Amino acid sequence: MRIAVIAVVLLAAALAFGQGMRDSSSVVSVKAPVSVHAGVGETVSLTVTIDIDKGWHLYAHGDTAYYGIAVAGLDTLPLAAVKVAYPKGHRGRFLGQSITLLDGKETLTISGILMAQLDEPLKFELECQACDDKSCLAPAWIPFQTAVLPKE
Repeated sequence: MRIAVIAVVLLAAALAFGQGMRDSSSVVSVKAPVSVHAGVGETVSLTVTIDIDKGWHLYAHGDTAYYGIAVAGLDTLPLAAVKVAYPKGHRGRFLGQSITLLDGKETLTISGILMAQLDEPLKFELECQACDDKSCLAPAWIPFQTAVLPKE
């Protein structure tokens, strides 16, 4: 049953995307700090806000039934021991299944040890799929970035 539900949701998203319809970035925005200060060997910590339009939801990171959020781009960073503290969300129902939902404003935190001073901002993407109570939009990879400035 679970595989059939996932297949239906992904097929609907693929059809919507193929027809030029909007993707999840039309109802989800991401805001990261413009810059943070850190020296080499110090911990960089970014709190990122995810704003989900009313009537829409995302699935929590690690949700086993649906397309949970994830931060992409972590493997290309000049940071060591990178950790992401994803929002926990709350239990809800979608298509008759109990799942972990994110809605409204949510935050996540990315942290890691700076291995070299940077000339360019840290670049990330929030991978997500937004759904309402009836359907899902195509997945989106929403870019965001933060400059790491030398410690003052």
